[in-house]
Amino acid sequence: MFINNWYAACIADRLGGEPMRVRMLDSAFVLFRDADGSIHCLSDACCHRGASLGAGQCRDGRLVCPQHGWEFDATGKCRLIPAGTRSPTEPPKRARVPSYPVEEKYGLVFVFLGDLGPDERPAIPDIMPEYDTGNWHSGVISRRKDINYMRMTENYNDPCHVHYVHEFAKWLPKGVTIQDHALTDTCVKAFHAAWDADGNWNNDTGLLMEYTVIGCMSRNTNQQPNYPPQIVLACVTPIDELNTQIHMILMQPKDGDESASQHRKLMEMTEHQVMDEDYAVLKTTRPRLAASPTEELLVETDVTLAQCRKITQAHATKMGVIDTRALDVIRNTHIRVIPCPAHRTDPQGWVHKTVPLLANTGRRGDLKAAV
Repeated sequence: MFINNWYAACIADRLGGEPMRVRMLDSAFVLFRDADGSIHCLSDACCHRGASLGAGQCRDGRLVCPQHGWEFDATGKCRLIPAGTRSPTEPPKRARVPSYPVEEKYGLVFVFLGDLGPDERPAIPDIMPEYDTGNWHSGVISRRKDINYMRMTENYNDPCHVHYVHEFAKWLPKGVTIQDHALTDTCVKAFHAAWDADGNWNNDTGLLMEYTVIGCMSRNTNQQPNYPPQIVLACVTPIDELNTQIHMILMQPKDGDESASQHRKLMEMTEHQVMDEDYAVLKTTRPRLAASPTEELLVETDVTLAQCRKITQAHATKMGVIDTRALDVIRNTHIRVIPCPAHRTDPQGWVHKTVPLLANTGRRGDLKAAV
C-alpha cells in the first residue's frame, strides 16, 4: 500500500448531514459536509484524547468530537475547546488533525492520501468521459472483499478469466489477441480482440481494457456482437493489505425504450452474481498479496495484468510505501496518521506522528519494495 495517490472513499450521494467513517490504507478517516455542502476528509482521531471524530456530529460546518465537544473545521484546525481551558476560542496550534484534498468525480468521493502540494498532485484521470454526457444509464455498486487490492486490479485486467469464471460469458469466444497495446509509467491500455469460431479476429469485436495507477481505476469497454455496449469502471481502494473496497460503475447507452430495464438487470446481475463469481475464485488464490513473476507461469494474454502490477509497484516505490509490519507492531499503543499536505508546509506541532514508510521509498530515495 502506498501514499500520495487518489483513492475512492465513498459514493457521493450517500454522504449526508452526518459524518461518515472510512478506512483506507489501514488508517481511519472521517468524511463530512460543511455548511455549503462541500465534502471534506480528516483523520478520524481527535488530537485531544483519541476519540473518533466520525462518531461525533456536524454543527455549523464543523466536526464536533463526541467526547469533549472540540470543534474542528474543514482544514483540521480546532476552533473551539468548550471546556477545560480559559481560552476556548483560542486553541493552541497543536490542536489540529490532518486534512486531505477531496474531489468528486463519477459520482464518487476521491481523497488524496499524501503530502504532495497542489502543484505536485496528479489529476484524477478522465478515464470515463462518457459519464457526463447524459447519453448513458449509470449506476454504482459498492462492495467490500477480503482480497488484496492488487489481486482485484489484476482480475479486472485479465481478458481470459471471464469465459471460465462468469456464467454470462460462457458463450463468448474464448480466444483473444492483444492489439493496440499502449503503456506509460502510470497507465496500461490494450484492446483484446476476440477470435471467432474459425479462428479469425478483428478490431471491432472484443474487450478494451484500461488501467491507471492514479485512482487505482480499471475500465472495461465491451464490444461484442449481439451484446449491449457497456462500460464498467472499477475503482479499488485498499482498506488494508488483505481487504479492499470496490466501487464499480456500470454504464449502458440510453438507446431505446428497453435500455433502462436492461441496465437495471445488468446492475442486479453484477452485484448479486458476477462479483461473487470473481470472489469465489480469488479467495482461493495464493499468495494473498501480489505474486512474484518467478512464481507464476504467464502467457501472452497475461501481459496487461502483469504490467498493471509492475507499474503500480514502481509508482508506489516512488510515492512512498507504508511499512505495514512496523505499523502493526505499534497499532495498539500509538496513533499514526497518513501524512497530509500541511505536514510539508507546516511540519511542526502535530500531536500524532505519520505512518512509517519503508526505508528509502518515496522522496527518500529508491528501493525495490513490494506494494
